[in-house]
Amino acid sequence: MTSKMTEIQISVLIATRNRSSSLSRLINELSAQVDAPPFEVIVGDNGSSDDTPKVVKNARNRLQIHYVREERPGKSRALNAALRIAQGKLIVFTDDDVVPQPDWLSQLYSASQRYPDVNIFGGQIDVNLEEVPSWIKRSFNLMGLLTSAHNFGNSDTRYNYGQYPFGPNMAIRRNCIKSLNKPYPEYIGPGTELPVGDETMFLSPFSPADSKDRIFIASACVTHDVEAENVNFFGAFKRCYLAGRGGGILGFSTTATGKSKIISTSSLISQRLITCRSLRELICITIRYFGYLQGHYERRKKEFFIDGKKF
Repeated sequence: MTSKMTEIQISVLIATRNRSSSLSRLINELSAQVDAPPFEVIVGDNGSSDDTPKVVKNARNRLQIHYVREERPGKSRALNAALRIAQGKLIVFTDDDVVPQPDWLSQLYSASQRYPDVNIFGGQIDVNLEEVPSWIKRSFNLMGLLTSAHNFGNSDTRYNYGQYPFGPNMAIRRNCIKSLNKPYPEYIGPGTELPVGDETMFLSPFSPADSKDRIFIASACVTHDVEAENVNFFGAFKRCYLAGRGGGILGFSTTATGKSKIISTSSLISQRLITCRSLRELICITIRYFGYLQGHYERRKKEFFIDGKKF
């Protein structure tokens, strides 16, 4: 039995599928974390056919690491399987293609102690800008959606209305979710027909859009691999459409541009169109809005299907 001195403080959750090489890299970085409190790592394997189980097994002499397998497609299902056995007071989510800074967990844990009124934490997500086309790099509208880059500056900052952390670097207190069997929405996210927006759908029931209990921790940093399929024009076009449709279906109808200013989605889209700096960005923003209109129509008619299920 774990004594109070070594009681698990953090559970790091990783959903993975057939990425044993990048998973091994992440595990090596987690085993080298400095000044972190006692933590466990839980790998939710979403039906891998590579040597992912072996990678986890080989790490057991360096980390307190657990392996759960979920054959049904969907990152969210793998995360729910991992959540059922998580023991840490702070649940930290990351991706298998992330490289954390050596003090990443220490910084998140320190923040959880420093801000007792906060339930949800996000951290900085850097990407290799050399792998990002210039038309995306110049676009504030597209960088986060297409690369997962996430940076709110050099100091801790409360998230504004409707802003939430990104999946490669976010955390929630376990007491928010410990009584729930499936807190992560399984009909959305990677592995489903709506591969975006799952973080917001997961976090918003515990922290409404106007809540002040979400904070960006500037010193908690990871680097995230850029997925080539998301930054070529066709991939960007497709992802923007799906993001728009998902937002419409899920009812993400408002957002904010400042600490207190809330605007409608149509006004937001208009602002984005005005600030476009290239034809490709204009096309992507336009198709995102068309996707939103379609999703909003489906939601209003209550006739939309995700993975064959009617909602």
